[in-house]
Amino acid sequence: MRVVELTRRYHFNAGHRLFHPDRDDDWNWRVFGKCSYASGHGHNYKLEVVVSGTPDPETGRVMRIEELDAIVDEHVIEPIDHRNLNDVLELTDGPAPTTEVLILEAWRRLVDHIAAPVVLETLRITETEKNLFELHRRQLNRSRSTRSRDRPSR
Repeated sequence: MRVVELTRRYHFNAGHRLFHPDRDDDWNWRVFGKCSYASGHGHNYKLEVVVSGTPDPETGRVMRIEELDAIVDEHVIEPIDHRNLNDVLELTDGPAPTTEVLILEAWRRLVDHIAAPVVLETLRITETEKNLFELHRRQLNRSRSTRSRDRPSR
């Protein structure tokens, strides 16, 4: 049988302030603009999770949608929704909670909970009407991963 991709869409709301704590206000303004204001700002994020696998011969499904929903809710939505990303992200991929940093963190939070033979393929986060971020399994640096299957390096 052939591999099929399943995409689920979710949404969450969160605030953040983009700034580098070791730089002065002028530097932060030049790099992050109004996103560096001390009061911060928020977004209504859209998250797409793409998994792949061979449909089960008994059910015809790649995985139970309810199971995927529970994993995403527990590990991404609940810990982040209506919170300040400066406070809830590990920020191991940069000093500011940019959406690039957010998508890497979301991947780390999900990848170990998607059970083989199903594979986490892609995450997409829409931050604004103009800003869409994607992370694909094939793009990850596997040489430094703790789990050769899809864990981004830190």
